[in-house]
Amino acid sequence: MNSTKHSRYALTIPVALAILMIANPVMAASLMGSKAVRLDLLSSVTYDGSATAISISTPLTSLAFGSTGSLVGNGLAAGGLLYEDPTMVQTQFANAETLLSVAMGSGGQSESQAAVGDVDLLPGTAYEVTADFVMSTVYSTLSGSSGYSDINNLQVAGMPVTVTGAPNQVVDVLGLATLVINEQTPTSNGMVVNALDLSTVDGVQVLVSSVSASVSSLSLGLSPGSSAVQVGHSSFIQPMHAIITCPDFVTGGGWITVTDGSGNDKGTFGFVAGCKNGGTNPRGNLEYHDHDNPAFFNVKATSVDFYSDCGAGSSPNCRTFSGDAEVNHVSGYRYECTVQDNGEPGKGSDLFVIQVFQNGVQVYSSLDAGSNGVLGGGNIKLHTSG
Repeated sequence: MNSTKHSRYALTIPVALAILMIANPVMAASLMGSKAVRLDLLSSVTYDGSATAISISTPLTSLAFGSTGSLVGNGLAAGGLLYEDPTMVQTQFANAETLLSVAMGSGGQSESQAAVGDVDLLPGTAYEVTADFVMSTVYSTLSGSSGYSDINNLQVAGMPVTVTGAPNQVVDVLGLATLVINEQTPTSNGMVVNALDLSTVDGVQVLVSSVSASVSSLSLGLSPGSSAVQVGHSSFIQPMHAIITCPDFVTGGGWITVTDGSGNDKGTFGFVAGCKNGGTNPRGNLEYHDHDNPAFFNVKATSVDFYSDCGAGSSPNCRTFSGDAEVNHVSGYRYECTVQDNGEPGKGSDLFVIQVFQNGVQVYSSLDAGSNGVLGGGNIKLHTSG
């Protein structure tokens, strides 16, 4: 069994505290074979957080897939962004497609998200657990923490399970395992959210979409940001930011309805796109799976080389990004995504549209595949600089 290949990048997120703080030049470091960029700020705010798509623990081994590591562990306690590239998970304990793993700290708020599609836990056993899409989100500030999970078509031992949305919903699985849904555990400075926590009587534990976030206290007696705004499902401080060359970045994970083929009517996706502090060159990743069309089952970005707003007359929360892509592991394609953050929650509100081109000719569009672009589940978050 092989764990995911780590290609982790940390992108700085500029932060300002009243008139005392400006974004300093970034400092790059090499950590665990991946790039990290750190902000050296003038406050003692400490951000921490992490995101892991799938983790497996048994009496003999532990594995993690789509794991960002922690902000503190990657030298980003003063603020920054970590994300992990999507991958496929195929083990005897779990099969899934990781879509999004991101952890960030900025402006007095720490936030982490993880999203996974086509989840199959303990396949072939009497206590098999499946779901089409699983996502968790957690936010933390000095004022408090909040988290939630988004789970679609959950089945346990072949039977559908109604997800209530309440924290720590417990399902007994034939006396052989226990499933905790939307597991939320407060910590001293934040919160941990596991969308699914499956534990068996013989010592196997599988966590799906596991995220954490925390913020520790400031020096100088200052509070970051200005007025309270709605973020996630609770009230958080709207961050203040310094002016930078590249204005923002966007993250997202979720699914849209597609009806272009076999009747398996979901297109699942996860992405990170934008620029690092002071830069003009975008970076990020994208994974998209049309489960209704085998010809475009796997669209994977190999670059993000364009990032912009959506032009005159469009929503200020709309962004478009594009780059080179592989389709079903074959190169020679380009993609373009248009996404829009319409507030919280993203389900039934946010928008995601993808087009794929070959030799300058459009060969796929999620709109042509029957989607109206509205998320059936998940969330898109625009992280702005002002």
